[in-house]
Amino acid sequence: MTATAWMDTLWDPGARLLRAPASLAPHTHMVRETIWYAVGLLTRAGTSDRARAVEAVERVLAHQFTLPGHVAHGTWRRWPDEQDPAPDAAEWRDYDPNWREFIGTALLLVLHEFEPDLPAALVARIDDALTLATAGSRQRGVSAHYTNIALMAAYLYDAVGDRHGRAELRGAGELLATEVHTVWARTGAFPEFNSPTYYGVDLFGLALWRGLAPSPVLRGLGAVMERRLWEEIAARYHPDLRNIAGPYDRTYGMDLQRYVSLLGLWIQLATRGAQAPLPAGGPGAADHAHDWCFAPCFALLASTPPADVTARLTAFSGRRHVATTVTTAPRRVATSWIGERHLIGAQDAGGSHDEWDDQSCPVAVHWRAPGTSHGVHWLRAAPGTPVDATVDREGTLRLTHYARRNPGRPLRFVAYAPRSAPDDVTAGHWRLPGLTVRVESAAGIDAVTAHSDGLLHITYAPVDAPHEGGTEFLLRFTPA
Repeated sequence: MTATAWMDTLWDPGARLLRAPASLAPHTHMVRETIWYAVGLLTRAGTSDRARAVEAVERVLAHQFTLPGHVAHGTWRRWPDEQDPAPDAAEWRDYDPNWREFIGTALLLVLHEFEPDLPAALVARIDDALTLATAGSRQRGVSAHYTNIALMAAYLYDAVGDRHGRAELRGAGELLATEVHTVWARTGAFPEFNSPTYYGVDLFGLALWRGLAPSPVLRGLGAVMERRLWEEIAARYHPDLRNIAGPYDRTYGMDLQRYVSLLGLWIQLATRGAQAPLPAGGPGAADHAHDWCFAPCFALLASTPPADVTARLTAFSGRRHVATTVTTAPRRVATSWIGERHLIGAQDAGGSHDEWDDQSCPVAVHWRAPGTSHGVHWLRAAPGTPVDATVDREGTLRLTHYARRNPGRPLRFVAYAPRSAPDDVTAGHWRLPGLTVRVESAAGIDAVTAHSDGLLHITYAPVDAPHEGGTEFLLRFTPA
């Protein structure tokens, strides 16, 4: 089933919006995803698709905030029942500022590809909405380090400025684009590193720059960064395990075959469906099912990676070690080991991290699930665990746990390894289905506890670190 056909099943003709899938409960309808559906309808161009697309666009436009001087000015409701933000509204809780860029770029796609098919009055309303969105976005001042939003914002300013004859807006787009490239060029990596969801937005933004931007500055920079990003993705991707090796700055899941990632959608397009890292049964009740709605926008942009990259996305290209300096101040280095049957990813920030949120994953291990051709089990440092790590060329994971600086935050791991049991874990030896792990530490690791609630949770008792530098561990992995 195509993304547009799936969205047909979510369409509510009364609300003129898409119903929210189960993964977004208790919300009932979606605003941003409805504009992506309109792109799919206009692309498909079936008997009643144009009329439905016009209804969808009109309804989305009706949910934009017009609040001059307010921090939410020009963005959109996430859900139709979301209230106008109060004067003291909090970002993310009361409104999402990023809907300006997500919906604004989709509206520009609608105009670029389908303007002659739309009523003139609707085109005028879209232009008004784009004026509001760019005003609110510029008032916010998107940072060049906020990669995925900055990429879309730069295109938004450039394209709207060109369309409306506003040189200062085009200049703002080129300035932001140059700043994004400057940040990227320091290391050749985006600071929002290796995110299976947000790399998908990055590819979308770069495809807009390279393919549709009026500015030659955006077109040139976009082509360079787009190619390099595809090369970076291919270096860490394992087509047989259908996953990308960690570490992840931001992730919403640990197995690309069990939740919908935007990178998975791009790989599906690049490989024409072969071995796509997506839930086998389609979006259905999969986590982040709503992200599947973005697919029609991706398909329109036709981002085709270089032939050598496509080859690495479709066939395993051999055991390898990959090291990437992500940022230099503070210095963050991501190392990954890609083997035939398992993947290891690690991030070393030199102790500079003060927060480890739920989306951050500095340690990730994937391995082939026993008895399957491409199923995986996985292991990660539990969310919030204060660690740095590196993996060497032999696949040994060297981990530093900052126990002294973070009292009450022991060394914890979480594993998805069905049929494993707490008794399979001792302090120095884990026997997991398909993988054996040996753990060593000069500081001593006598006490370990494990329990299972569908996932296996492994916790090491705090060890008094010899210094502020933390306690060091070695983990060695042997796949079955």
